[in-house]
Amino acid sequence: MTDALTHPGVRGDGQHDDTAGLQAVLDSGVATVLLPTPPRHYLISRTLKLHSGQTLLAERHAVIRLADHAHVHMLTNADHATGNANITVQGGVWDGNNEHQTCDYHQGKSWRVPFDPERYLGVLMQFNNVQNLRLANLTLKDPEMFGIQLGQLFQFTVEDITFDYNLRRGNMDGVHVHGPSRHGRITNLKGTTNDDLVALNADDGQMGEMSRGPIEDIHVDGLWSENGYTAVRLLSAGSPIRRVKLANIFGTYRTNVVSFTNHNVHPGEASTFDDISITGVFCSRAPTGAPPAEIWSGHSQIWIDAPAVVTNLVVRDYHRTESVLATDDIHIEPGATVENLVLSEVSLVNQSGRPINFLHNRGTIGNLALQNVRAKAAPAGGAILKNSGTITGLQQHGVTGEGFTTGV
Repeated sequence: MTDALTHPGVRGDGQHDDTAGLQAVLDSGVATVLLPTPPRHYLISRTLKLHSGQTLLAERHAVIRLADHAHVHMLTNADHATGNANITVQGGVWDGNNEHQTCDYHQGKSWRVPFDPERYLGVLMQFNNVQNLRLANLTLKDPEMFGIQLGQLFQFTVEDITFDYNLRRGNMDGVHVHGPSRHGRITNLKGTTNDDLVALNADDGQMGEMSRGPIEDIHVDGLWSENGYTAVRLLSAGSPIRRVKLANIFGTYRTNVVSFTNHNVHPGEASTFDDISITGVFCSRAPTGAPPAEIWSGHSQIWIDAPAVVTNLVVRDYHRTESVLATDDIHIEPGATVENLVLSEVSLVNQSGRPINFLHNRGTIGNLALQNVRAKAAPAGGAILKNSGTITGLQQHGVTGEGFTTGV
């Protein structure tokens, strides 16, 4: 292990630029670079590049800060073209200093341009084409856009991440994963972001599409946010998302808990989601002011937008007590299809004063199973199942609604 503060050009005093010294240590080929808590903070003005087989280990309270008007990403891997392997970043407070940066997106430039690796997207950490990547025990502070942008990953872990965002920019994602990526675990994320806490975007389109392809075999477990935006976005527009488990989501969210989207990022492309499970959800709406006169379906807790085709979706151990906004729990838009949908061990307590639909289907459901679904209203009820679309097969057991119509 090499202590970075013992190397020339690394002072950590918050005044002198530490970039050249830190990069020289990384380029020396040492396996582990330690960033001890500095006298003030490490100051970097250019993107630090990690090589295969390296660990960058920062002490818990070590602050690494992006210099004013640097307009660069803080960390990346050295070889995006042929790829890297076995990279770990652990610990530290990574401060994007967004009040003194401006990325192309926030300059008002068109985002409808191809991805350019030289363009500053406002991302703190950007890793592309890495096998066995681990990001752990990080505090991410004030990026221009995403905290972490990842693509073309195989066997990756993102765990124990805290988002300390000032919320002074739009589109401040937490962890943003592009395809093709597979065999990943994202766990124990907490904090409030101004966009998706986790985005699994097999396709993204335009400026932000670092890579695209299938996203497969991903486990997301343990998300906490108060007044969050969306907990998890799934986006497919040409490339499928397969075998994803979302578990243990807590807090309050302004937009969705989970969304299945296309957003027309590649017009006319299929939107495909295979074998998705959502387990252990304890969420409600964030208090964002007076309820709107008309509630939009896109703000449902679980939103399935057209033209999504979901082969198997299981929602289990889902519980909501709602006093803020009467949005649907699950809304399937016209033109969207869920071939097999299982809702099991779920409950809703409606304290909002307006009707809530637990499942609102305006699209197509092949087989629907409702198992131990319980709803209670005080004073307004709603419908456990509101259907203006097509349901081919229905099985139900233990469906009860106090003040609700069952619709079955």
